[in-house]
Amino acid sequence: MLLSLLILATAAPAAQSADPLAPARAGQYQCVIPNQDKKTCVGTTSYKIAADGSYESTTQLFLAPTPLITMELHTRGSAKDGKLCETVKLADFQAGTVYLDGKPADDATSNAVKSQMTAAVSALDGKSACSTIKPDADGLMLNEVAIDGTVRSDLSQKFIWVGAKDGYKLGM
Repeated sequence: MLLSLLILATAAPAAQSADPLAPARAGQYQCVIPNQDKKTCVGTTSYKIAADGSYESTTQLFLAPTPLITMELHTRGSAKDGKLCETVKLADFQAGTVYLDGKPADDATSNAVKSQMTAAVSALDGKSACSTIKPDADGLMLNEVAIDGTVRSDLSQKFIWVGAKDGYKLGM
């Protein structure tokens, strides 16, 4: 699951349409691996979109419940051919911010989390990650990730687009 969360941060899903960022332009963000009864997401991704189709994304990852450990990552990419594509950068994970109960984590906790992330993502450093979205059951979408053009079904994740008023938060 940790590797799937890493891929979420580097290849966040988009709706398959002429404008894969249309829901983000409408103020929505992605809730990955949602628990719709509890209104929780294992990860979320929001976008700031430039006129040329490039974007900056902010991904928040739920890592542990007690104490609550989360991580925030910032990446850049572009929409092309109905997909969202980014280059996986180990530096993005190393620059991420680790939070402990909602506050920046101490150095020991931050270093431990980043060490695990580095170990999990280092083999993907510099590779192209592109997302294609396919409808799934129960109103969910399925994010299909391709690394350097090869679909990685082991990295597929379900998600929904939600808005701030929908009340979703990180958790399980």
